[in-house]
Amino acid sequence: MNPKFMNSKVKIAAIVIGVFILIAIIIPLFINANSFRPKLESDLSSALGRQVKVGNLSLSLFSGSVKADDISIADDPSFSQTPFVQAKSLKVGVELMPLIFSKTLNVTDLTLNQPQINLVRSQDGEKWNFSSLGSQNAAATNNQPASGNASASSNPNLSIKKLEVSNGQMTVSRAGSSEKPRVYDKVDITVKNFSFTSSFPFKMTADLPAGGTLKLDGTAGPINATNAAQTPLQAKITVHQMNLATSGFVDPASGISGIADFDGTISSDGHEAKTSGTLTAEKLQVVPKGAPAGKPLQVNYAVTYDLAKQTGTLTQGDVTAGKAVAHLSGTYDTHGATTTVDLKLDGQNMPVDDLEAILPAVGVILPP
Repeated sequence: MNPKFMNSKVKIAAIVIGVFILIAIIIPLFINANSFRPKLESDLSSALGRQVKVGNLSLSLFSGSVKADDISIADDPSFSQTPFVQAKSLKVGVELMPLIFSKTLNVTDLTLNQPQINLVRSQDGEKWNFSSLGSQNAAATNNQPASGNASASSNPNLSIKKLEVSNGQMTVSRAGSSEKPRVYDKVDITVKNFSFTSSFPFKMTADLPAGGTLKLDGTAGPINATNAAQTPLQAKITVHQMNLATSGFVDPASGISGIADFDGTISSDGHEAKTSGTLTAEKLQVVPKGAPAGKPLQVNYAVTYDLAKQTGTLTQGDVTAGKAVAHLSGTYDTHGATTTVDLKLDGQNMPVDDLEAILPAVGVILPP
């Protein structure tokens, strides 16, 4: 091939690349990204039913995005006046051609960087502060205009190709409770093809309070228009190295301690949730005057939980330590400030050696 022809092609390619770089540098000078802030705030506020505030906006043509210095999403006013979500920055993926030629903001994806997320359950346990997300009633409560002729039983018409939470912190607490809030660090969430009106896949990972990790992988939706907490959900759950004593799920005064792994699934239609899986606990102790069990304890279980009544039934509970097997059954009630349980443990023909290793967990030491 002619070297001169090759050199010409290289020069043309270099000129084209140079032109693109020049355009990417010049165009943001003529587009004031902050002019889109009122529309972005209005659209997000209307969709969420909460007042949304974003900071200074800047445009990047290389990444095809608009970046906000900070963002805050108001809480349900019946819970608090502090933000429900507050993040250091928000990255908004946009369609470039409509933005450049008609100055139209079409959002394709959202990324929240280092957000603080506050989840609060009501004192009676019947509501969460995110229950009203997307509700048109909530929009009216927060002085946000409801879009179109939507009623309180309808979902907003919002769809996003990708929604991400990066390196967040999530705090879970109960209103009026003296219990210490549970804090989850390094929270990463990825949602694809998000819509209020259809199901969507999601993934979530987080560091548990006082050690251990959590992973969720499944689908959710469509969002319940009257109570987002009752949205259908199917997911696989993996928990690794959870410290039971400091997890926040049990009363420290109960004496329960140990390190637990869990692998299971959850399925909810918004009214009834079913969960099953395998829990493995090492160095388990279940009474204040007990001692760590000498062998790992494994529980294969299945539970059905009524979301409205906040009551559950243990339909399977096979407890295994070595060759010793017992069966756990009963019910529990999480309504109110204190969880109550009514359980029965039945074991037959269990080897004494295996039983001896786990009895210290309940404060029983067999004589030599």
